[in-house]
Amino acid sequence: MRPLKLEVEGFTSFREKLALDLSGLDLFAITGPTGAGKSSLIDALVFALYGQVPRVGKEYRQLISHQAERLSVLLEFEVGGRGYRIARSARANNGPVQVRLEHRNGKGWEPSADRVKEIEAEVVKIVGLDYDAFTRSVVLPQGQFDAFLKGEPKERRKILVALLNLGVYEDMHRIANARAADARREAEFIAGQLGVDFKDATQEALAARQEELAVAEAQVLRLEAAQAAVAEGLEVAAGVRAARRDLATLAADVEGEEAKARKAEATLAEADGQRARLEAEEKAAEAALATIGFDADRHAALLGARPQAQQLADLAPKADRLDRALSDKRASLEAAGKALAAAERAVPAAEQGVGAARSALEKARAERDELRRRHAAAELRRHLKPGAACPVCEQVVKAVPKGAAGGLDAVEAAVAKAETADRAAADALSHARVGLERARGELAGLEKERAQLEAQWKDAAGSCVALRAALASFGRTDLDDPAGLLARVGRELAALETARAQREGLEARRRAREGERARLETAVAGARGAAESARARAHELAERRGDAQRALASAVAALACLAEGSGWGGLAPAASGDEADVLESRRAALQKEGAALAGTVARLRTEAQQIERKIARAAELLEKKQGLEARGALAQTLAQHLRADQFLAYVQEEALRLLAEDGSRHLRTLSQGRYSLVCDEQEFAVLDHWNADGRRSVKTLSGGETFLASLALALALAESLSRLSAEGRAGEALESLFLDEGFGTLDAETLDVVVQAIEALHGGRRMVGIVTHIPELAERMPARLEVRRGPDSATASVA
Repeated sequence: MRPLKLEVEGFTSFREKLALDLSGLDLFAITGPTGAGKSSLIDALVFALYGQVPRVGKEYRQLISHQAERLSVLLEFEVGGRGYRIARSARANNGPVQVRLEHRNGKGWEPSADRVKEIEAEVVKIVGLDYDAFTRSVVLPQGQFDAFLKGEPKERRKILVALLNLGVYEDMHRIANARAADARREAEFIAGQLGVDFKDATQEALAARQEELAVAEAQVLRLEAAQAAVAEGLEVAAGVRAARRDLATLAADVEGEEAKARKAEATLAEADGQRARLEAEEKAAEAALATIGFDADRHAALLGARPQAQQLADLAPKADRLDRALSDKRASLEAAGKALAAAERAVPAAEQGVGAARSALEKARAERDELRRRHAAAELRRHLKPGAACPVCEQVVKAVPKGAAGGLDAVEAAVAKAETADRAAADALSHARVGLERARGELAGLEKERAQLEAQWKDAAGSCVALRAALASFGRTDLDDPAGLLARVGRELAALETARAQREGLEARRRAREGERARLETAVAGARGAAESARARAHELAERRGDAQRALASAVAALACLAEGSGWGGLAPAASGDEADVLESRRAALQKEGAALAGTVARLRTEAQQIERKIARAAELLEKKQGLEARGALAQTLAQHLRADQFLAYVQEEALRLLAEDGSRHLRTLSQGRYSLVCDEQEFAVLDHWNADGRRSVKTLSGGETFLASLALALALAESLSRLSAEGRAGEALESLFLDEGFGTLDAETLDVVVQAIEALHGGRRMVGIVTHIPELAERMPARLEVRRGPDSATASVA
């Protein structure tokens, strides 16, 4: 696992968001003052992968920055050249942790898992280490640097199983056992098949079927020869059947031609009687036609006169009605003229009455006004009321003075009477004028009606005159009675129509007789030809019938000869059949026998082929059973060798021995030749070469010595363990190493040796990060990740 990018926010001293590009780093130091947050960067990397850190375990909310609501970490990394990205975030209020794991494809980032548990398992699978193994071999945090050196053997075994991917051998042991069981079950199943399904798959059974098949095939050949003979006989029998059919057809044809001749002769005998009948009918028709009188010109004239007589019968009464109405309308018009003259005289008289009434009214009003001026005070007193204001002095009237004007009431009465007379004269004038307009309107309406009636009467009378002129051929008496004229025309037309129908009927029957005579002559000519042709044809057919009888006799003889040669016996036909029917029955029987025999041959051939296939399949199954038994025995042997308490223990012991050897080489260098490592019963010890190679427990080493021994083991893990790893996964898991302890306990000379060893471990292939606050050590590193304290949040940058 090699980190590429790291982003943190709200994580311990990094309250503000920090993004670091680690892709260009190989060997580098993480530097900065104490408490700046150097170790927090290593914790953020571990938290992103596993959701916990060595300092606080799974109580990660203690890592949320002061006054921050949440922490979030995003780590982009590579394993074996493939890119991954994981992000974790948590809130201070105990909300659920959000985790997202993605892998890079050709187009971008794609989710690798969805649920939290699935993501945790996928991280372990990708990195190749669980949390404990990772913090003991890749990240060596403060306070736990010597965990692999001094830890319990079972913890070391757990780490080795993860680093070396020894779980693959457990999988191999389980798979080998499963394959051995599968092979054993399949071999037992095949043995059962051989004993049940293939018990009759023997060479003896095959030979018996083949012998039966040979007998059946010989029977097929015999049957095919018999069928060929019957087919030949059927061809001859078909000739016999055709000859009999031709003979019967010729006999029927002869009889038919003779019947035609007899029928034609009968037709000729009947033709003479039909000619005599037609001549008698023709003479009777000519006599009847002479008695029928039909005048075509008179008929045409009456047809033309009938619609005119109909019109005259309709228009004459109408003209009379219009004449009487016109006389009545003229009398009404004369009375309306007299009424108009009276209305015209009434208007001037009414106007004179209005003038006289108007003069009288004006005179009365003048007299009243004059009297009012003379008696003004009395007039004012008439309108005063006690308590009201006086219209002259505007003082309140306390009492109305007494007194009256003489003659004022009489004048007022005269004015009222004159006004009534004036209104009556105006009403009389208005009525006179209305009456005048009404008389004028009535006179105009009557005049219009008279004009319309007169026009209608003239039109009807003119039409009647024209129709009488057109019907002048009829007498005066008929023209004066249009209805009688119409009836007379109808009766005469009916008589002529009857005569015409009789004449046309006689003519039609004459034409029918002429057609019948022509058909009769045609039939006579045809009958003579048919009689002659039928006699000639009958003679010809009689000769052909003799030839057919001779051909039939020859075919019957040939068929009898073939039946005798084939051994069929008699071919006497049944009452409803012939020789061909007998042979058809024989062929059907042979075909039925052949079908049954063909089925037998097919069955026997199929059974023989099945036995052959079963023999071959049995041989294959036997060979497969033997192979399964051999593979099962091999898998069982492999499973026994891969038992966890033998093989895995050996690999772990060998790994610890190799680590001790490689660690000793580094420890001699780091301790200037004083110490080397040994491993006995999965426990580490040191040999003190300065004290007669004395053996000491690693737990007796000082702090500086413990750091050197742990560093030696870490270098050995990073360098050599991939040689024992199954599938080579240890090299991928240890692509990075982070050291966070111990350099402050080393003297300058030892520190220089340690730096040289770390530089050799890097070798340009592995990322190595050292957390230190020692300037001399940081300056020795090719790159530095400098962490700086700030008032609100720490910062970091690559230098």
